Amino acid sequence: MKVAIDFDNTFFTANRDVDDGMALLYLLACPEVELLAVTSTFGNKGIELVDRDTQRLLETLQLDLPYAKGGQACGDYLNPASQLLADLADQHAGDLYLLATGSLTNLMGASLVNPHFFDQLKGIALMGGTTAPLNFAKQEMLELNFSCDPQAAYQVLTKGQNVRVMTGNHCLDLLFTQDQYEAAFAQAEGPLVQLIKKYSEPWFRDNDLEYGIKGFYNWDSLAAACLVHPEYFSLDQAEYWLSVEGLSRGRLHCPSQDPTQYVATKPYQRRLITTPRISRPEELKDHLYQTWLSLDNK
Repeated sequence: MKVAIDFDNTFFTANRDVDDGMALLYLLACPEVELLAVTSTFGNKGIELVDRDTQRLLETLQLDLPYAKGGQACGDYLNPASQLLADLADQHAGDLYLLATGSLTNLMGASLVNPHFFDQLKGIALMGGTTAPLNFAKQEMLELNFSCDPQAAYQVLTKGQNVRVMTGNHCLDLLFTQDQYEAAFAQAEGPLVQLIKKYSEPWFRDNDLEYGIKGFYNWDSLAAACLVHPEYFSLDQAEYWLSVEGLSRGRLHCPSQDPTQYVATKPYQRRLITTPRISRPEELKDHLYQTWLSLDNK
């Protein structure tokens, strides 16, 4: 399967998520995937830092792939990344899947550059959105990916075809504990697995200090796994009210809620959305670990 990834990668930055980088490494290790391009977007940090970390990761992995830097903020739609995505969709019409795990600014831009963009994609996998608050022991975790450009999120969710949304709530069904993590990688000595260990181990400490989470949720890797191996998920569908105002808080509202309660201005739409649930958690966890471990055998 042909895939492009648009992400807010902060793999090398202290106190920032590593799961975007882990999602890229997962795609690279999957024999089914032909990775065509990488684009960066803001989210976990500003675009300059994301661009720096992404270029460093591509150099570390010695990847010779098309790469383009995305927009700086909500509304910065016409940028090199959106142009690359628009061109890829046109060149591989009907064959390209897009994994988007940061703000959706570049996808919005691609649809402005190429009016057929959403129709040309074979499918879109997103990590983002919530259906209920993400409350943890120490504090609530606020939604990021949809809320940092709600207009773009609204465009993708209402215009995109074959869209799967791995919500923050559904990612909570699979916690990666430090003991499991250390056991999985204990005997691995290859350079890429060592890279994963070095930069992801602090994430356990950060999650505990900030949220009281005894482990981490591999948000973006779950969206990647659902795209490539949906057999580990149930592809649940439900209708949700969507609005720019609601998405400014990252929220997908269920149809039982009156949209006039949260929509300050139109438009809002009721849409059928695929929100996958993990159906085989332990098998999925083992699959992810084994896939990452295979990187050094490539």
